[in-house]
Amino acid sequence: MRRAGLLVLGLLVVIVDLLPPALLLKQALTPERESFAWPPTWLPHGLTLDNLRALHSAVELGAGLWLSGFVALLTVVSTLVLSSPAAWLAARQPRLDRPLHAAMIITRLFPSIALAVPFAALFVQLRLYNHPAGLGLWLAHTLLAIPFAFLVLRTAFASVPAEVEEAAVLDGATAFGAFWRVSLPLVRPALAVAALLVFLISWDEFTYALLLQVTNRPLPPLLYYLAVFGHPGLASAVAALMLVPALAVIVVLEPALRSGALAGSAR
Repeated sequence: MRRAGLLVLGLLVVIVDLLPPALLLKQALTPERESFAWPPTWLPHGLTLDNLRALHSAVELGAGLWLSGFVALLTVVSTLVLSSPAAWLAARQPRLDRPLHAAMIITRLFPSIALAVPFAALFVQLRLYNHPAGLGLWLAHTLLAIPFAFLVLRTAFASVPAEVEEAAVLDGATAFGAFWRVSLPLVRPALAVAALLVFLISWDEFTYALLLQVTNRPLPPLLYYLAVFGHPGLASAVAALMLVPALAVIVVLEPALRSGALAGSAR
């Protein structure tokens, strides 16, 4: 009886998780008139690729896709480069752990909309506002993602025994050498998890993308404008396309996700 109850609960969780993407795909692959039908239809009456075909003429899809991917990849690289040493220091230096941890938490207390305006003013002066390559957006996304990567990597570095680094130092390595050659390889699964998390944060981020890229738009603002101006089918088609790279990243990093990366790789 208990097993049956758990099975039913698991099925309900799966249904709740899969229902939103299923409705999204249904709306992307059906005529827009079905989106406005009343009462709403749960199953498609007819499938069509018209929404996907119309995207090329309706929005700058190729440019938006390239910009979103480019900014997300840059954000992953810069965030890991900056957060890995900070997380290692926090794990190895107790006097730095609390201030660094507090700083990361405090930075997440500020709403993105409150920071976007001063960022915009600064980026105008630096000629990074509405940059064709999204460099201003990349900097904003890096600042947004660092706390998340820091918290993941701090836990991983803390699980690596300090004796491993001490042995490397006794063999002639510097402190940085022990970090680079010993600790960093041991937390590769956590690096993969952090990279996945940062990529998804940048890929899906909306506020900075809307306010810092006025005409050179990544995908989230394009989706927003299509939905606001009454094109739910086209907006759903953009959202469906946005799922593809995110799912691809998850599939590639799935072995790391299954390896208990949040706890580090050294026990």
